[in-house]
Amino acid sequence: MRWGVFSDIHSNIEALDQVLDVFSREKVEGYLCCGDIVGYGSDVNAVLERITGLKNVLAVRGNHDLAVLGRMDLQWFNDPAKAAVKYAQSVIKPELLDWLKNLPPKIERDEFTVVHGSPRNPAEEYLVTVQQFHDNCAYYKSSPCFVGHSHIPVCFLMAEPVSYVEQGTLTELQEFGVPPLHRAVVNPGSVGQPRDHEPRASCGVYDDADRVFTLHRAEYDIAKTQKKILDAGLPEFLALRLAYGQ
Repeated sequence: MRWGVFSDIHSNIEALDQVLDVFSREKVEGYLCCGDIVGYGSDVNAVLERITGLKNVLAVRGNHDLAVLGRMDLQWFNDPAKAAVKYAQSVIKPELLDWLKNLPPKIERDEFTVVHGSPRNPAEEYLVTVQQFHDNCAYYKSSPCFVGHSHIPVCFLMAEPVSYVEQGTLTELQEFGVPPLHRAVVNPGSVGQPRDHEPRASCGVYDDADRVFTLHRAEYDIAKTQKKILDAGLPEFLALRLAYGQ
């Protein structure tokens, strides 16, 4: 089965729509969302409606999702992020808030695992180093484990038992194979706010039969998204950063 893998949409409908176009062209049969659906951007309801309207979507909650639900203390967020959380809380539709409430922290299936940050601490921990990869291997059974949170497309691979870890960032159309008896973590990057100095939306397609993940990038109307953020009265920083992919 072919899965569209995406994360950190952050209320950016222009970016999400282009990613969904990629998934349509790639003929995916299901969707894996690694959380942080809301936060930062202005199109809170439009993004949630688009995702809830997908067929065969599996999604987990992220730290920004938890903050909008009032389940995470805002002291852990910087001022622009706090402003975006409060904005989302003021506009989100009740039925979409209920859907967000019911998202799990982790999804484990025979074919893969899905979390937001890490298997060990799904909502908060970043998984960006080899040491963090090692520390998390005991916390998931099904490989690959798809994560988000860092907004950077990256992968880790290790033959079992403990051995050398292959690690690196993923570039457009790069394929990453996950052989049997290997531990793997894959981050598809961010749809709505990439931070790898590449402003195009980032996502991936995973074929669970071939056990191959392919990274995709998609251009979107950044200027339109920026205008919406400013028109909503959100901090200018949240708009400006989109043009620089950071």
